[in-house]
Amino acid sequence: MLTLSLNRESRTPLQLQIFQFYFQAIQQGDLLCGDKLPSIREQAQTLNVAKITIVMAYEKLMTAGFIKSRQGIGYEVIFTAPVRSPPTHVTSAEGSPPVKPKPAGASTDVYGEMGREFYCRMGVPDPNAFPWASWRKWNNAPSVLKEQLLTRYHSPNGLFPLRDQMVRYLNLSRGINTRAENIIITNGIQEGLSLLSQIFIIHHAVSQKKKCHVVTESPCYSGAWYLFNYYGADITPVAVDSHGLRTDNLPEVETQLCYVTPAHQYPMGNVLSLERRKSLLTWAQRVGAYIIEDDYDAVFTYGENPLPALKAMDYHDRVIYMGTFSKTLGPGVRLGYLVCPDELLPAVQNMKALNNNGSQWLLQQFLAELMQNQVFYTHLGKLACSYAARLTLLRDGLSVLFPEGKIDGATAGLHLSLRIARSPEVIAKLQARCLQAGIRFDTLENIENGSEDAWRKENSDAVMFFGFGGLQIQQINKVLTVLEQALLQPW
Repeated sequence: MLTLSLNRESRTPLQLQIFQFYFQAIQQGDLLCGDKLPSIREQAQTLNVAKITIVMAYEKLMTAGFIKSRQGIGYEVIFTAPVRSPPTHVTSAEGSPPVKPKPAGASTDVYGEMGREFYCRMGVPDPNAFPWASWRKWNNAPSVLKEQLLTRYHSPNGLFPLRDQMVRYLNLSRGINTRAENIIITNGIQEGLSLLSQIFIIHHAVSQKKKCHVVTESPCYSGAWYLFNYYGADITPVAVDSHGLRTDNLPEVETQLCYVTPAHQYPMGNVLSLERRKSLLTWAQRVGAYIIEDDYDAVFTYGENPLPALKAMDYHDRVIYMGTFSKTLGPGVRLGYLVCPDELLPAVQNMKALNNNGSQWLLQQFLAELMQNQVFYTHLGKLACSYAARLTLLRDGLSVLFPEGKIDGATAGLHLSLRIARSPEVIAKLQARCLQAGIRFDTLENIENGSEDAWRKENSDAVMFFGFGGLQIQQINKVLTVLEQALLQPW
């Protein structure tokens, strides 16, 4: 005999609790085709609820095709395909245990559980960055095209209208001349890294019977470092300094990939100098490498004219350019892109198709129209002005609080780094004091992944990171106030 009881303290409405109870009972075969449900009056009295509550629950069950109402008989189950219960015991047999895969490293610098504190997290844009007014207007307008976007498969490379608009966008924002055919839309930069890892690292290991050699920056973005390691690459980290990657330390050996963030080094914030950009491109030709240029947040530049992207200087088609809309629209849209050299296009296109057959087609069309009608560029301009004000406030405040420190990353992006000659113990104590007051920031120790070892051989400073994209002006003032109070406390 089934017994239905309601939890009146639950946030789930009573009618939904009744529906869920019978839905589960019918699906699992506790109620079979032909069984009767209690009448509305009987059920209402038993559960001490209004009759309308039972009526609405039963109507949901009828709409779902589980029951029907028969005049003079009542409500009867008509569902004929309950889920079969698994056997209570399966005979065990001797054999080898299943393989237990080793998990990849987790990128804690990208995602961590949010608390109530103000978190100066790197790479986080303004939570109000998404153009909701434009989205609502676009999404509420009826369109046959939108129906087709949701009900049909489209090119895994991405919608052509968006790729076509991005040709102009990349030329205006980063000085890159490319074609729509060379652009592939991805689920953020991380998928782009995964695609390239599959194509280069796995293929090289299988076809050449040896490890793929990858050069990275030190420190390096965890999402790339852990991925290259997990796929079994032979990695050479090269330290960065105030002018970016130390190109004089690049290994003169056969190399397949070199991963860099030249416009705003992640996480240190340095900019790769023009001379080193030239040197890196020459080295790539010499050792046979492709360069992955991760331009994750360089669309926001401040003060001076930005240097051209590596891809804009690439006359030998050696640079794979990566970008994202996570910083301009929001990480939740999961839209990024690759600009691929001609030689790599077939491999990347086919691997993209095999992985997931495409990315967020509806949002791609929305973004394409946003670019076409210039709203996207106005949106970028407003964000850039807002971020510039936040950066100035944070940079000036940190300069006053830490006059002996060195601030990097103030020419682009959404975070600053602060290098200071203090012990890790002192910085950890400062962190703890700030966290107690509701302010959180990261240090190099917090996000370390192993790539920073080469950098640490040449540097002993502590490094603190302050993201400002996700904080409003008043919150940044709070951060600075708490830091000042924490520094005034006795050590």
